[in-house]
Amino acid sequence: MKLVGYIKDKKQNAFQVPVYSNAKGTRFFHTLDERYNITDFIEATFEEKKFQRLYLSKKFEIADKAAIIFLGSEGYLHYNVAPTAIEEIIHYLNDHNAIANFDALLDEAMLLKNRIFSDHFVVDNFVLKMDPNDEQIILSFDFPSPKANTNIGTNTAIENPPKKPEVNTKIAQENEAIFTKAIKQLNSVDMNFELKLKLRAEERRNKLKTFNYQFKLNQNSSKRKKTEE
Repeated sequence: MKLVGYIKDKKQNAFQVPVYSNAKGTRFFHTLDERYNITDFIEATFEEKKFQRLYLSKKFEIADKAAIIFLGSEGYLHYNVAPTAIEEIIHYLNDHNAIANFDALLDEAMLLKNRIFSDHFVVDNFVLKMDPNDEQIILSFDFPSPKANTNIGTNTAIENPPKKPEVNTKIAQENEAIFTKAIKQLNSVDMNFELKLKLRAEERRNKLKTFNYQFKLNQNSSKRKKTEE
């Protein structure tokens, strides 16, 4: 499904009803759960004169965050996926606090924000998400990539290329250091036993990947030396 427009129920300073469409051009409304995730698409029926066309290339599926459309004053129109859109709408409202129904609108926007982000908990570099279907904890990692060494000049790099195993070993060590630091940070957080087990499993997988990567590099290096001899 793609967002193709909205039903203009109110003239300005109001959230509008999103309208989606499938590949065949059939239009749909969404139904939502308490976390603003799409639970279903239902075929839309409405007066054509109330329909305002929009285009958003992002695809929406069941269990995704829904779209939000807000029509402000003086031609302001903002629409996007809910987590992105709601922040911009709140900025807009704070900049236009003289509108008649400002307090009610801001309250509505903040309630929406709480619903949208109620299944996300950010702890340092870790993002925890609650699966709305079975309350399962999903753990994802977002580590910064090690910066490549940019101090080597062009001529030096050509004449004396660095040894690949040493460079990659250094990067692997930096990755492991970052991971270990994040684990220590998370140890101070009150987590349930299941989550701690998942963290430890991910730590073991990370170390095993590093070991396998280094082992393959050493093998390749040995093969190259034998070929040269």
